Amino acid sequence: MYVFHYYYLFIIFIFLVITFFLGRFFQKKTDRLKTSLQATNERLTSFFTHTSDAINITTVDGLLVYINPAFEQMYGWTKMEILGKPLPIIPAELHEEERRMRDSLLAGNAINHWEASFLRKDGSFLDVEVSVSPLRDVDGTVNGFAAITRDISEKKQYEQKLMELAFYDPLTGADNRRSFYLRLAATMETANDDNLRFALLYLDCDHFKSVNDTMGHDVGDELLQQFVGRIQALLPRAASLFRLGGDEFAIIYSEPSSDEEITRFADRLLAELRVNWSIQDHSFTTTCSIGISLYPHDGTSQSALITAADHALYEAKAAGRDAYRFYTKGHRGAVVAAGADEIGDGIGSSDAG
Repeated sequence: MYVFHYYYLFIIFIFLVITFFLGRFFQKKTDRLKTSLQATNERLTSFFTHTSDAINITTVDGLLVYINPAFEQMYGWTKMEILGKPLPIIPAELHEEERRMRDSLLAGNAINHWEASFLRKDGSFLDVEVSVSPLRDVDGTVNGFAAITRDISEKKQYEQKLMELAFYDPLTGADNRRSFYLRLAATMETANDDNLRFALLYLDCDHFKSVNDTMGHDVGDELLQQFVGRIQALLPRAASLFRLGGDEFAIIYSEPSSDEEITRFADRLLAELRVNWSIQDHSFTTTCSIGISLYPHDGTSQSALITAADHALYEAKAAGRDAYRFYTKGHRGAVVAAGADEIGDGIGSSDAG
């Protein structure tokens, strides 16, 4: 009887010892887990606080429940101003796209790398890249959205600069040679598909070489800039100007109503470009020569149309400059010369420019 009693007490003692050590083990494990969770929380808090990306959390109804300091700095609103209110950064023109994305998020999908222009508090726009993830409750139901916004305005400016270098002339701002060939191909395709006609005008600035040689390249550069400015002021809505290089330019004139309309436009160009130039204390006169080819009459390929316009330009120069000429197969059309002897201020008429 006593032996059984002691045996029973021994079993209880062993059980208590095991319970004690198991408790210590699980307590240490719990403490380590708490420490790990606390460290993770501190790291996340530090990340949210110090990241340069804006972070915001909204309810499924679009009410803000959290923004980080970068959000305040990026958009200009403070927590006190907007927490508990609708997210104010989406412009009206993006509301329909925002609704489609919200439906996708509610279905459990993430939105990655959405590029858009969002509103700042001061009314300005900021180019951003946004990634949004759905948040879920313990039952797996989507109950909010977390968004990370990155400022990509510098990237957009860089892309715009590359675009300008690729398609625009850096001196005059006019479209460049690459743009010309792309636009000419597109215009020819449209004209061919819709049975339309258009004109190609080749221009250059008469005696430009003499300006460079006698007055300097700075004056020559400014002359080209003003030359472009005068032409652009006269361009019809259906016409585009291109700088091909040096003092050579082209105009694609889409769907002119008649040859007479092109003639009137060429007359206006000649009249405007013979007006006296005043550049850096220099006052002088120079003019323009123009060669014109017509699609499809003078060619149905780029090379044929360009060759025709270039040939007509040569004929205009041969006629004394300050003139335009339509491309002629056997002298169709006529040279129109306008006072080539009026070119003045020491710019010699023997120039090839």
